[in-house]
Amino acid sequence: MEIVPREYQKNAVNLAVKTLKETSRALVVLATGLGKTITSALIAKKRKARQILFLAHNNFILDNSVREYRKVFGDKPGFATYNGLSRDSVKDANIVFASFQSMGIYLKDWRQDHFDLMVVDESHHSQAPTYRPVVEYFKCPRIGITATPNRSDLLDIRELFGHEVIDVTLEEAIAKGWLPRIEYHLVTDDGFDEKELQKIAKEVLVDHRRISLDELNRRVFVRARDQKIADIIHGYDEKTVVFCRNIPHANNFCQFLRLADTFHSKKGKYQADTWKKNRAVLENLRNGLLLRVLAVNAFNEGVDVPTLGLLVFLRVTDTENVFHQQLGRGCRPGKDKIIVLDFVGNVERVMMLRKMVETIRGHGGGSIDQNPLNLSGKGFEFTFSDQLVDLMKIARRITSDFYPTWQEASEATIRLGIKDGKEYREHRIYLKDPRLPSQPWSFYSDFPGNHIFFGKIGKYPTWQEARKAVIRLGIKNSSDHKKRYGKDGRLPASPSQLYQDFPGWRKFCGLVEIYPTWQEAGIAAKNLGIKSSSEYLGAGKRYKEDPRLPSQPRNFYSDFPGWTIFLGGEPRRQYRTWQMASKVARALKFKTSTEYKKRYKEDPLLPSSPHTTYKDFPGWVVFLGKRTRKSF
Repeated sequence: MEIVPREYQKNAVNLAVKTLKETSRALVVLATGLGKTITSALIAKKRKARQILFLAHNNFILDNSVREYRKVFGDKPGFATYNGLSRDSVKDANIVFASFQSMGIYLKDWRQDHFDLMVVDESHHSQAPTYRPVVEYFKCPRIGITATPNRSDLLDIRELFGHEVIDVTLEEAIAKGWLPRIEYHLVTDDGFDEKELQKIAKEVLVDHRRISLDELNRRVFVRARDQKIADIIHGYDEKTVVFCRNIPHANNFCQFLRLADTFHSKKGKYQADTWKKNRAVLENLRNGLLLRVLAVNAFNEGVDVPTLGLLVFLRVTDTENVFHQQLGRGCRPGKDKIIVLDFVGNVERVMMLRKMVETIRGHGGGSIDQNPLNLSGKGFEFTFSDQLVDLMKIARRITSDFYPTWQEASEATIRLGIKDGKEYREHRIYLKDPRLPSQPWSFYSDFPGNHIFFGKIGKYPTWQEARKAVIRLGIKNSSDHKKRYGKDGRLPASPSQLYQDFPGWRKFCGLVEIYPTWQEAGIAAKNLGIKSSSEYLGAGKRYKEDPRLPSQPRNFYSDFPGWTIFLGGEPRRQYRTWQMASKVARALKFKTSTEYKKRYKEDPLLPSSPHTTYKDFPGWVVFLGKRTRKSF
């Protein structure tokens, strides 16, 4: 099927090719759902690149990108997914799809001029310390593609890819009708206390009482029952993704839905098991065996289900970027319309949506009715209840009157001579400054604790100094910290909020972190002189000589390449597909997986563990052609 690019894609291709010729760098920013990967393939094709490297940070993105590039290039060029298993043969491919992790460890195996074009997907990750060296190693023109170029840590990816040659935001795409029609409903049925809202309106707008956004949320929004939400979802016969608050919430809510399964980072006991199970869930959703998937974070990037018809929000997103990524999961070609049900009872979400509606309107999209929050146009319809208009009036008053940060409020409090929370609350001295909230400890989400706020005692200025106290007290994790941090008055209650460069709880508590990639762990094991899996795992348990080595690397790393490569040996030649290996196993009349393990060496090209060697391994029943009793 011939790809017919849209006008913005034609502009992106022409501008990127021109910029690559001039500066060898190009940054393409397109909202989720606008075909970033296809656009990058069109750029590569027009540039007539012969050897292309496509880099991404997760395997779901790589799988999807191979499918997208085939739509543009067909099957004529050689495609290869680089995972460290075939380091020589992959160099013969014209287009190599590689993860940063796999490419990083074998950089020196490649000539710096091997590729004549590099494409980096989700390129906002490229500034990560482990990724940037890979991008800068290859001496070839590079393209960055992303929907979210601005990072929360303020590192600028434009250092690597130059300035945007095109920048189409989600709001502009919605306004121009470039995405499937979005029908957005902020659902407040049975989850909104209108009488309480009227009381708060009088308190805040008439009596000028000061309350926090947290108090407004607690008093106005009533969380709908799971069964009620499930009944509403069941009213739609559409492939559905439900974004949940956390993993326990997803597991629990899944019980209320039919034809449903979960998709999250703890799907299995180990990373490899999680990857396999999540991939199966995704395939079952694509082919119709499942109708609904309950996701926690993991669905934000790289997951593509073109026929999604319904998105359900049950969680508050951390940033607008994450919200846009999740909304974009439904904005894929293949459906004329995506329905969004937003059950998030949270005034911050209403404010975020109001901002989005105003931005869409600013791009010339849509018309409003009597409710200034509602907006409809050719490709979208945002529908909110009339009560939310009053809610927004209160929220605007709350957010405009008070100090925007706890630090500013703290300085004002100390200037007034307020010593502690009791004095602040009971004597109401804070009323002398109209910009001080009545309850700063709930008004500011990153409130650092009374000791810091009232200036009574200074907390450790850096996490490194606080870490020494944590280690001295023997605190091992975040829950332990909550119970015992009070034994040192200088320890903050929430170090992850107080310290912007907080390194994570394991490092903060003095626990050694496991190597994040199998490549780094493999180098460490090789440096110890470990030559086999039995030496690594056996009676001597030599992996314990380095506390950063995992006890079971095969299970810990989802892309574990096998013991030979892991310990620095050359990969053993073996059949490329499970179908080829299956044909030989059947010819040798292996009846069970146990028998296979004993006899597989009868053919030197049979892998010892086909179920981990082949990502699409179909199970022992299919592989051996008959039902098995045992597996290993």
